[in-house]
Parts: sequence; C-alpha cells; structure tokens
Amino acid sequence: MEGQLFQPGSAQQCTVTCALRDGTLVVDDGEAQRIYRRNEVTVQSKLGNLPREITLGNGMLLVLPGTLSLDKWLDGNKGGRLSFLESNRRVIVGSFVVVPLLLYLVFGKLIPAMALHFAAFVPMNAKVVASEQTLTALDYSALSPSELSAETRQSISQGFKDVLRDIRTQHQHFTVLFRHSDIMGPNAFALPDGTIVFTDQLVELVSQNQALLDAIFLHEIGHVEHNHSMQLVAESLFATVGFSLLFGDVSGAVEAFFGVGSSVVHNKFSQAHEWEADNFALTTLKESHRDPAAFKQAMEKLATLMSGSTGEEMSWFQSHPLIQQRIENAEGYSSTNDDNNTD
Repeated sequence: MEGQLFQPGSAQQCTVTCALRDGTLVVDDGEAQRIYRRNEVTVQSKLGNLPREITLGNGMLLVLPGTLSLDKWLDGNKGGRLSFLESNRRVIVGSFVVVPLLLYLVFGKLIPAMALHFAAFVPMNAKVVASEQTLTALDYSALSPSELSAETRQSISQGFKDVLRDIRTQHQHFTVLFRHSDIMGPNAFALPDGTIVFTDQLVELVSQNQALLDAIFLHEIGHVEHNHSMQLVAESLFATVGFSLLFGDVSGAVEAFFGVGSSVVHNKFSQAHEWEADNFALTTLKESHRDPAAFKQAMEKLATLMSGSTGEEMSWFQSHPLIQQRIENAEGYSSTNDDNNTD
C-alpha cells in the first residue's frame, strides 16, 4: 500500500510503499527500506474512515489509508477507543440521551450556579466602574438629557425616596436619573451600582402616575438586590467558555446555529431575572402597604405598546417574559391583597 511520508518539522513529502511483514511495518521510499516494530511508532485512535497518521521513531509522519490489517496491527484486536465508540450501537443510542442531558446540566444548572457564586464576590468598586462606563456609552449612543421639567423630576424622585424609607434593602445607596431616548422609548433599567434610569417616554406613558412609577422603581431595585447585572455578565462569560470547550472551533452554519443557541440561553437567564424582580416588586409593595395592582397597571400600559408586535411563538427568544403572563402574575398578588383587606 502507498502512503505519504513527511519529514520532521517540514511540509515536504514523498510517496512510499509500505507493507506489514512478520509483525513489523516496512517502509520503502525507493532508496532504502526502514523497518518499525509496533512499540517504535505512535498513533492516534482510529476515527471513521480517515487515513491513519503514524509517527515513526525518527520523528517522521507517515500517512496511510486505513485497512483491516493495518488497523489490527496498530490497535490490536479490540481496536481504538474512538473506533469502538463510533461502532458500538449502545454507545450511539446512549449518546442521544447523554448529550442533551449534559447540555441541560451544563447550561441549565452548572453555569447559573457558577454565575450566582461568582457575582456575589464582585467588589462594589468594580460595579461602580462598570456602571459608569455603561451609562457613558448609553449617554453617547442612545440617551439624551431629560426634557421633563425640574419640578416633575423632583416630585417623582421624592416619591422614590418615600419608597426607600418604607422598605429594607441590602444595597445601601440608590441613585435615580432621568433621560430622554427616542431609541429606547418607554424604558427603565438598573445598573450594578444601584443607579436606576427612567426615560421620559416611560414617565409620560404612565401619565406621571407616582404609584405606577413606584412599582416600576421597585422592580428595578429587585434587579439590584439580586445582583442580576453581575450574574448576567458571568452567565455570558461562562456560556461562551462552555460552548468553546464542548464544541470547539466551529464555523459556517454550525457556528450560526450555536450563536442562536447561545442567545437563547442568555435570554432564558434574563427571563428568570425578570420574574425574580417582578416578584420582589409585588412582595415589597404589599409589605410597604402599597397596592400591588399598581404593578399590574404599569404592565398593562406597556402592553399597549407591544400589542401585535410580538407573538406567542417567539416567546422563547424574548429577553422578558410575555407581558400577559406578568400581568396575570400581578393579578394573583392583587387578589390576595384584596382578600386580606376584606378580612
């Protein structure tokens, strides 16, 4: 059989004739014959029908087409480990169960647990730096100074101070900022250091209703209290590393597929965070003797913007839970509050 012989550290190659004789491999390059015993060569496990790459004792690389006799000489009667795995029916069938289970455990359990542990040890000065950089970037690209009157901003801020006075939080300091944004529209978001930003458009959407703004404010406090921003950063980092370790360097359609998969994973994490922040706001509203129905009303205001823009079939790709589900969740808290008031 013919093969290709490569010199050590060089791309130069020559065609050689090889044969198995008396338990040895004979390599003939036309000028001389070299004889190798099995313990004088190294080889990787057989993989499918790929050629066998054999490293000879003098460092040269010999590439030969796989044959039954060569495979037996190289791997023995049992064959290589990879060859065994790819030809064993039980292993193949079992992989259809093990691989999805492994992905679920890694991305559904291990990565969130690692992110939760990692986020708890991020120092406050790092959160401050991250928040300042994020806000600076947003001020440059998507936000502009608020167009609300100073009196309106002061009145809303005083309402938020009243909320903070009535509740207990682990985070010591919150700062409320107002911005105008045609790009982001009605929105509010929390940064890791406790800075909470409201857009003018959101304030106008709820008609400057302080009760509705308080409910949204508590939702954003929930994100800060549960350290969601740092968890999301850690989840993104660990998920990227996990994909690289599990799937290696992929490209083309496979790379595009796993890119979508990674996005879905991150959105799932974000949905979990939103539910946690929602429930924090609803619970805190009740504990501070405020009406949880305010949160439901705020969600209904947002629902007027989303009607017809998203479908149930796209819910898995949304970073937030479906708005109707959030409204129904808030209704549960509101009905409980009404029952308590009746008693």
